[in-house]
Amino acid sequence: MDIIPALYILDGKIVSTYKGDFNQVEVYSKSPKNFAKKFASQGAIKIYIEDLNAYRDGAPVQLDLIKKIIQETGLESWVVAGAKQSSHIQEIINSGASKVVLRSPTLEFAKEAIAKYGNEKIVVLIFAKRSELLEEREKRHPDDITEVIDYAEDLVPLGVKTIIFKDRSSEGVMVHPDYDEIEKLNFIVGEHVDIYSASGISEQRHLDTLSEIGAKGAIIGKAFYENALQLSDLN
Repeated sequence: MDIIPALYILDGKIVSTYKGDFNQVEVYSKSPKNFAKKFASQGAIKIYIEDLNAYRDGAPVQLDLIKKIIQETGLESWVVAGAKQSSHIQEIINSGASKVVLRSPTLEFAKEAIAKYGNEKIVVLIFAKRSELLEEREKRHPDDITEVIDYAEDLVPLGVKTIIFKDRSSEGVMVHPDYDEIEKLNFIVGEHVDIYSASGISEQRHLDTLSEIGAKGAIIGKAFYENALQLSDLN
């Protein structure tokens, strides 16, 4: 299984939010660069970096910091930074990102991004509450998709090759991932798309179950921050 350590960055600090709530934030470090170097020393090849400020401001905010992290670690970086238009994607790529992660983009934007940058450069993060897609944008049409599986099915013809599933209900909770939705995603679109799980993981048995139901990989933040899991034991 592909294990990717995560840096969730808010106001320049490593944090964890409880169920995605910015009013319930726990700070773990004031030095994201040091955290990234620690992961590199433990054998990380990739790193997932999420600019949480971008959700509040509607555009990438912490790219200077992200660029320094990438330069100083040399890790393959998957960066989600609130990209809502093509120019944002280019800014993120210019910061050194290996892959740009789009959080629940409209199908139109996903299609445009893949056409311009390719499906090896663009990853889609499905941000949901169990089976319901949570959108940080207003719907363009009254019948916009709200079900995770329907949305994933419509991403496949656009050329999407990698999907990250994050269930807000298990974000920062460390109970368990949403196995049901991961299993359904793998059953419906797994033949065409690599599925990653990105919330609720805190034990080896969670990773074992994810592997059994077809997940390609896992993105882990809080469990590493709190030493519930050790990256060096998983590589």
